[in-house]
Amino acid sequence: MKKKILFIFLIICNYSFSQLTIDDINTTQQLIQDELVGNPNFPMSNLVVSTGVDFGEVNGVATFTANGADIAFAQGIVLSTGNVLSIPGGNTSVLSEGTSNWLGDSDLEMITGVSTSFNASVIQFDFLAQVESISFDFLMVSEEYGVFECSYADTFAVILTSLNTGVSVNLALVPNTTTPISILNVRGGANTSCSPENEAYFHRYNYEVTNVPANPDYILPADSPINFNGQTEVFELTGDLVIGDNYSFKIVVADASDSSYDSALFVKKNSFGAIPIMEQEPGDVVVEDTDNNGSSVFNLRDNETLMLGSVDTSIYTFNFNYYLTLLDAETGVNAISNPEAYTNTEDPETIYVSMENAFTGRRITNSFRISTDSALLSTKNFELEGLEIYPNPVIDKLFITNTKAIIKVEIYNMHGQLIVSQFSNDDADLIVDFENLANGLYFLKLESDKGTIYKRILK
Repeated sequence: MKKKILFIFLIICNYSFSQLTIDDINTTQQLIQDELVGNPNFPMSNLVVSTGVDFGEVNGVATFTANGADIAFAQGIVLSTGNVLSIPGGNTSVLSEGTSNWLGDSDLEMITGVSTSFNASVIQFDFLAQVESISFDFLMVSEEYGVFECSYADTFAVILTSLNTGVSVNLALVPNTTTPISILNVRGGANTSCSPENEAYFHRYNYEVTNVPANPDYILPADSPINFNGQTEVFELTGDLVIGDNYSFKIVVADASDSSYDSALFVKKNSFGAIPIMEQEPGDVVVEDTDNNGSSVFNLRDNETLMLGSVDTSIYTFNFNYYLTLLDAETGVNAISNPEAYTNTEDPETIYVSMENAFTGRRITNSFRISTDSALLSTKNFELEGLEIYPNPVIDKLFITNTKAIIKVEIYNMHGQLIVSQFSNDDADLIVDFENLANGLYFLKLESDKGTIYKRILK
């Protein structure tokens, strides 16, 4: 008997652990700064959360934790046109909570063209643009999927408004279209009265669907982690900004035309943030090979200042990792463990770099080459009679004498960037000014009628 009781207890505990949980006790600051944005340094103001409790009705905004439940995000915010506490599954009842006393949203009506809305849940804040673009991730769920998906649709929008120009745009569009995301525009084939629309972006129905041949993806109601009839795939929305301008960002969902049948948005935790952009591509890195064996120690992080450019790192945090293959860089696995002191295995060798927003996890990749100067010097050099280059190491001025055969002189830094370019002046000696250059390794390129000479110059 004791064994049976223990077995039943374990089943119940496991079942409870896998259920979505809702926390509807949050401050406005917690919901926006901590849950949506995550970055404590992000410059925002005028934080607003509005939902049913502001009209004496149920709460439609809360945080959620998946606890292993089958939903795309482990944690985040949910905005509903009904009671958030009714959201956890299975899909066992019709969610249609909130009366017409809970008002809609005029901004939503204006940007979507819906004449009347009710039961609006809103998150909104202002911010100063200091990067070129932002993004965030969400999915939509609704009770209107199935029976009503051909003719009725609750409405929502993600509204980005320039406070400098007054222009508003709805970011919530089907990718690569101008079509707003909605139940009507993103649906499967459960209702035979209409054909599927943008089915690639519809995830599944949360009830049994038996029609053939459409037979869309579904799970049984008892297995659904949420008490809604259907849900979309995850959308990754982006918005372009003008650096220095002020913006309003607003997420709003509402019942359209009447207050019946609820819909909701699940927003991934900390997904609102700057899209990584490499202001300059990483340059190739060349280091001195003192023993001429084609191997040396590289600091792969030397390019990071170049890639960050003018990004204010007191506000935005980007992590850089380095890899030996593009696939590893794109998936974020097998990062080089010692990028500050990496010894090359080939000469030259291609290194792949990922730049990742520390809060959103969004990343981009690029590549650069590392090489020693031994291969460069050994393959390019030949002698010009009477040519002298001194002093080396240089302090302020580098002198090049007997320049009759020299056409052009160029100085490159260790990233392969051109720093100085001078043409020869017939018989006159050349003087190259190093006074304002940082200490380090440079490469002198001498173009002549016989070919090109490379020399290693130290300062």
